[in-house]
Amino acid sequence: MENTLQKPQVVPPGYKWTVMGIIMLGIMMATLDSSIVNVSIPKIMADFGSNIDDIEWILTGYMLAFATLMPLTGWLRDRIGYKKIYVGALFIFTLGSVLCGMAWNLPTLILARVIQAVGGGAMQPTGMALLTELFPPKERGRAMGMMGIGIILGPAIGPTLGGYLTDYFGWRSIFMINLPIGIIATFAAMELMMNDEPHRMVKKPFDFWGFGFLGVFLVGALLGMSQGNKEGWTSIYILTCFTSAVLGFIGFMLVELHVDNPIIDLSLFKIPTFAAASAITVARSIGLFGSLFLIPVFVQQQMGMTSLQSGLLMLPSSIFMAFLFPVVGGLADKVGPRTPSIIGCIIVAYSLYLYRFIDLNTSYWGLIYPMMVRSIGMALLMAPIMTAVMNSVPQNKVAVTSTMNNIIMQVGASLGIAFFGSVLSNRATFHMTVVGQSVRMNTPAFLSAFGNVMQRVHGLGFSYGNAVAASRGMVMQSMIKSAMVLSFQDVFLIGSIVVACTIPIAFFLPKDLVHAPHRGKKAEEQMLGE
Repeated sequence: MENTLQKPQVVPPGYKWTVMGIIMLGIMMATLDSSIVNVSIPKIMADFGSNIDDIEWILTGYMLAFATLMPLTGWLRDRIGYKKIYVGALFIFTLGSVLCGMAWNLPTLILARVIQAVGGGAMQPTGMALLTELFPPKERGRAMGMMGIGIILGPAIGPTLGGYLTDYFGWRSIFMINLPIGIIATFAAMELMMNDEPHRMVKKPFDFWGFGFLGVFLVGALLGMSQGNKEGWTSIYILTCFTSAVLGFIGFMLVELHVDNPIIDLSLFKIPTFAAASAITVARSIGLFGSLFLIPVFVQQQMGMTSLQSGLLMLPSSIFMAFLFPVVGGLADKVGPRTPSIIGCIIVAYSLYLYRFIDLNTSYWGLIYPMMVRSIGMALLMAPIMTAVMNSVPQNKVAVTSTMNNIIMQVGASLGIAFFGSVLSNRATFHMTVVGQSVRMNTPAFLSAFGNVMQRVHGLGFSYGNAVAASRGMVMQSMIKSAMVLSFQDVFLIGSIVVACTIPIAFFLPKDLVHAPHRGKKAEEQMLGE
């Protein structure tokens, strides 16, 4: 190993940007599949004859495996190097995609989705850690901004692409489209990426107990949050999930504080920049993925749009965000992460507040405009935050930091979906009660409106009894729609408050671009191969 270190590989000009392109391609595939399936669920249910309770495991299984297997990447990096991990992740993800497209029943599809997640869960933290080593600190903001394009474009264009492919080519095509892209990305990684064995650290024993307790915590927490609305938050099933999560968390903390080589380095939270960035990442993920989850539901269920139309609704803001990411990444390199992050938190909170006024008469532009505003805030948050995190830790902790950052992001996304869904359900019940009481209290007005509706229905040729029944149904449907619109408005207001609460935390981020302690320029250049 000593001779190998004395003869570092010569890095060709532009190599780091070549690796950037390969990583972006793989990450976009992985994040795309986290959302592309949503619009195809009805077709898959019809094809397999499944109910909604069973079909949800297509999404839940992917999410759980994705988050649970992420911690393995740091340990594998020390064993086999980044290139082998990334090539293997691309191959496994592509294989899982093909198996999804060939699935003959629901259990095989769920198993194939888990295989997909094994590869997808390794791509993002590996790619982020590799780019951190390739790019010097002064260029990392731009690099993270470029990588952010792949991270954000996948979930954003997923509904549009999924709706189109499902409508015209069938649901299996949403998985098979990964085959040619995966083959190209895998061969490109094999041929163009350099072996990084000279950069490997001393092999460390695997923390089996820590990984086991972390898995119990993540599975219990994410499963409980994702299934809470369906099973009931006080049901035995959900209480068991959260009890397992608490016990897993306690066991994980006890193990990680007493082992020599923990799978997750909890000392990272002693770094103020990392701790502050983690809190902002959770809030950012809640705001982004919660709104990406709710907007399609609102426009499809309440406004009557199709899956493809709702997907197209999110496309302009996604393209806008893709253009913003590199620009903001370069800005973070010049002015530091604090100012962009503070402004980003304010803008994201404001974009969610704009949806406080959404209703059935909202115009197409009225739906798109808040998303465009959100795109600016997200761009200001993502690249500066990732840059600040990676620059705040020593080089030998980059891999575990990348893994931690992605776990926090995934848990925040799951929390956002579960939190927004729970609030929506609770507020819908509340508003239905309020609307019902107001109808009873204003009996003359209600009877007058009901009479007008009944006369119009009766004038269409319905008998008196059928006209009464139809009018009652129309009135009830109107009440339900009114209650649901008010509920959506409440959810977005609460989401805005959640994100706004992180504005003071952003002030704890460094004002200027900083370097991690104990990482001199000479050592860093040796690791970068420059």
